[in-house]
Amino acid sequence: MGPFNTERLYLRRFQLADLDSIWEMIYQDAAVYGQYSGIGGDFVAVEERVRYYAYQPLSSEFGRLAVTLKEGGQLIGQVHLDPHPILTADFDGDGFAFHRVEVELAFAFGRDYWGQGYAYEACLPLINYAFKTLKLPRLVGGAMADNERSIALHRRLGYRILPNPDKNDPMGFIAILDNLGL
Repeated sequence: MGPFNTERLYLRRFQLADLDSIWEMIYQDAAVYGQYSGIGGDFVAVEERVRYYAYQPLSSEFGRLAVTLKEGGQLIGQVHLDPHPILTADFDGDGFAFHRVEVELAFAFGRDYWGQGYAYEACLPLINYAFKTLKLPRLVGGAMADNERSIALHRRLGYRILPNPDKNDPMGFIAILDNLGL
């Protein structure tokens, strides 16, 4: 998967040299990882994940990409497409089956890069790739109930936002983006 270019960004495979930056920017900042990941604050787990994505096969259809600014090459965040098991019941009868695997588009950016449209810009090529190249029927996502920025971004990208029926899941909302081109 990837690399992808946008007007301001370059989305590329992770490199081992990205570890310290992504650790500081996302996984050491509770305001970021608290809305995104259960491994925040665990350097060993983050290192293992970065190594995994740095060495994923070039032919991988899914994975995590480092998001860098075209101008200067600064690492500012990450986006990814990954299989995501759905283990809960149908969402309000909309046909969203449970006990199956969907594909999640997720994102996390350093706090210094919030509110500048970078996450939106970085998600667009992944949506295009997922729908036009992989021909996926939909993408899913999630957002904590109090993560208004993530909910707004999902809506801007065209996702439907539904309450999460699984009360044990920390994600308060489920986001669904249907591939209307199929």
